Amino acid sequence: MLDKILTEKFRRRLKMVFTDIQNQQDRRDEQEFAKDEVRIKERLLSTFTPYSADIILEDDYRIAAIDGSGTDSLMTLDDIRIHLLSTSTIVVDTNTQSENLFSPIDRETLESELGDQPQIDTHWHSGVRGDAREKLAETLANIYPLKDIPSLILPFFTDFTQGKIASFSDFTDTEYEKHVPRLSDMETLISREQLLTNPTVHEEIRKVSEYAAARRVLTSDICPKYLLIDGALSVFMHFVRRYPSMPSGFMLRDLCALARQKNVVLCAVSKNHTIPFAHRIAGMAREVFGETAKWFCHLPCKDDPEGGLHIYEDRTYIPPMLAVPYLYSFSRDNRPSRIDFDRIWWLQNIFVPADPRATRSNEKALFAELEFMSRDARWYGYPVPLALAHVSCKLSYEDLRLAKQVCEDVRTEMGLDRRKAQDLRADYDL
Repeated sequence: MLDKILTEKFRRRLKMVFTDIQNQQDRRDEQEFAKDEVRIKERLLSTFTPYSADIILEDDYRIAAIDGSGTDSLMTLDDIRIHLLSTSTIVVDTNTQSENLFSPIDRETLESELGDQPQIDTHWHSGVRGDAREKLAETLANIYPLKDIPSLILPFFTDFTQGKIASFSDFTDTEYEKHVPRLSDMETLISREQLLTNPTVHEEIRKVSEYAAARRVLTSDICPKYLLIDGALSVFMHFVRRYPSMPSGFMLRDLCALARQKNVVLCAVSKNHTIPFAHRIAGMAREVFGETAKWFCHLPCKDDPEGGLHIYEDRTYIPPMLAVPYLYSFSRDNRPSRIDFDRIWWLQNIFVPADPRATRSNEKALFAELEFMSRDARWYGYPVPLALAHVSCKLSYEDLRLAKQVCEDVRTEMGLDRRKAQDLRADYDL
């Protein structure tokens, strides 16, 4: 293979690919960005004044953060894969008055409120026997704390219809009335059955594990001011039925509603994201505010004043439905990150109708707090609680190797066939 890769012919093929991308994609994107450039620079980008290094807050507060990790192939048994998931919750206190900044609360207190940390979950289904939907529903119902389906699904419909549907009786004479039988249990909430590949199943379980941990925080006595989760506030919709195609979409809106009720700021933070022209927006911020500036950029939707941006108008999930995304950067050494807020919360707490100056003032105060929790030298520019949650839940190669060995040991103890559990392609030295 190397003798083919290290050839001029291969290099020419790559040049053709990049030229094709430049001619077909980049040129069109540049045209779209040109339509947004002035608006981004003059009205959507902003910097803010960070807290001083020696600040003492009048009221210290707690920040909770959740992240998850896992593998969809802990063990393979013929056509069955065993999934392993690890979800961690970290709670820190700003502690400015005791000078022990962002110290995590002790593990005993945390586990007495939230259960074991990290939380370990498992799942299995056959890839060929048509049981993926049933087994996925079983696992999700077991993981998520809220078991009552009507209570689970109504927050989505309440927010999506702007309060017109707040109970099951409100479905009468609406476009959703004929779909009510499909909203009866966890299995019927899964409407993407034909797409239940192992990666899709694993991603759904991982999200739900994290949402379950978030719900436990919101219903506990921990009472954080902020709750940070990894990822985005995207809800993937069934385009015909116009409601979430997977249970995680309903669970996310349940979390948003519960966070508003508990007066908790729910934030989803993405290091890796698909916001187009993020690098150009970052360059614009450096040009306007200086190389070392800390900045944010609101990414509006069609319902905001002046509407959404041209650069993502044909991208289905940007901005996310019922969410408000921002690009931000607190360190010039890192790529811009993305952070999403619940739109209902944002309209109530950040946006001021017909007063862009007051809205901007609220945004500046919000991002000053987010920057304050992102000053640890190990992950400078990224929220410390989320970084700690990631470190806590991460399954390293060594962790997975040992977990697989434990699987082998358990099968041996049970007198089960060892040969059946060997890794795929273990023969022929391949």
